[in-house]
Amino acid sequence: EDKMAKGLRAAGKEFTMENMRELATGFMEQYLDDIKALNVSVEKIIFPRASDHIPAQIAMIETLVEKGYAYETSDGVYFETSRFPRYGVLGGVDLEHQKEGARVAVNSEKRGPADFALWKKNAALGWDSPWGKGFPGWHIECSAMSLHFLKDHLDIHCGGIDHINIHHTNEIAQSEAATGQKFFNYWLHGAFINLDNGDKMSKSSGDFLTLDTITEDEHVEPLAYRYACLLTHYRKPMNYKPEMLKQAASALSNVRRSIESLGSLSGNVDEGYKQEFTEAINDDLNMPQAVAVLQSLIKSDIPSEDKIATITLFDSVLGL
Repeated sequence: EDKMAKGLRAAGKEFTMENMRELATGFMEQYLDDIKALNVSVEKIIFPRASDHIPAQIAMIETLVEKGYAYETSDGVYFETSRFPRYGVLGGVDLEHQKEGARVAVNSEKRGPADFALWKKNAALGWDSPWGKGFPGWHIECSAMSLHFLKDHLDIHCGGIDHINIHHTNEIAQSEAATGQKFFNYWLHGAFINLDNGDKMSKSSGDFLTLDTITEDEHVEPLAYRYACLLTHYRKPMNYKPEMLKQAASALSNVRRSIESLGSLSGNVDEGYKQEFTEAINDDLNMPQAVAVLQSLIKSDIPSEDKIATITLFDSVLGL
């Protein structure tokens, strides 16, 4: 809330619901432009907005209150972590240790320092609820929208490694407490992108890059950045340097030239290489190995038309 207010003041606008949505829309449109430039297909992706699903979030909080997992204070509604025995199982969170160094501000009304907000009261802005006007907590938004859209298909949940101990841990607790069912089967957490100076990219420090800046500054296409990402496993930190991006652009260009030299006739998919490629991506999305299989295929002595067919299949995953 404070960051949103500062952003609006910097833009010379008042802190209103309408202006908050307008500011968020600008970032959302930029995000969509970026992922399209990176060849991410968006036709079958749903992009829900938390502000469009307030009733579902309120209903979920009501369920948690009714089941005894949540309680009301003078400033909001909180989830009682001690009531959920599996709290912290995702990241091996030690609840007692977390209580000693809780990151949230001290609130004497909370039953436990690790308890987190489901609803924050605000008399000036927000939506009406059984607990007064206000805003949903950050965690409840994701749970309510996931359960609404995915229902029985809660299979894979992605996010950054910084979400493990707080955000995703809280998502699991509130969702499983509300439904009595497992929330997601698999959790895939991406490591950080580190800058040339060794620091991780951070919005709060202002030390971060955008797709536009790196492609324009280094005079490379966005897919060069995609190729660079494929060369580092998602669980490992990616160390960004301008030289790295230029090398990726050169490598991608070489791959394309090699493919173009094969001609345009398409034959049959080579089952041996298909199996190698499938084993790589099924091994916790081992994309560096998948790219290595592609390069091995290009250098192989199988017929050119079969290479074309197999490469085309690979590219349905690689997106290059």
